[in-house]
Amino acid sequence: MKAFSVILLVAVLVCGLQARPQYLDLLPNSRNVVDCDGENWPGFGHYNRWGAGTNNAFGSDFAVAGRKWTEAFCNADSDGDGLSNGQELGDPECVWRVGEKPSRTEDITHPGRWCQPRPKNSE
Repeated sequence: MKAFSVILLVAVLVCGLQARPQYLDLLPNSRNVVDCDGENWPGFGHYNRWGAGTNNAFGSDFAVAGRKWTEAFCNADSDGDGLSNGQELGDPECVWRVGEKPSRTEDITHPGRWCQPRPKNSE
């Protein structure tokens, strides 16, 4: 019984890890997101850097948006830092589509974690 439990746990973990990278292709600059410390944060829809466990506000909003980059989701400010998800992920005009290159590919910030000071003039 113990061996079966271990095998089941490994299968669940492997399936979960295989599904998460598929979500990255559904968001602009998803492989360029960095955290407050400047380190890559591949699981930026979660509190855990590597994507396991509880969703943060961005991950929850992504689920509510049907796991699609919609105009409303792009314009939302999931982490409440004064910048829209689109501004943080390099698509401030919310025109990016899956497979296209975003309008900006540098200075990509974490849309689920407030890292920078709140801007005085939010655009």
